[in-house]
Amino acid sequence: MKSARLNISLPQKTVSALNREVKPRERSKFIAEAINNLLKKRQEQCLAREYQEAANGSRKLNQDLEGTLGDGLD
Repeated sequence: MKSARLNISLPQKTVSALNREVKPRERSKFIAEAINNLLKKRQEQCLAREYQEAANGSRKLNQDLEGTLGDGLD
């Protein structure tokens, strides 16, 4: 897989925790997995919001159409 080098700044507490938990040669992989997991979670949350908005729109449309179903025009 092609990779790109980044220069980022992290809080010292975060770096210290990372260094305690992850071996130096495994940090890039760990950080990439963490970022990918967070991005996936955000995408799922966005999709869930979009589905909820669509469901709310469908419910409103159904409510609006309820009156027309009983208007005797069968």
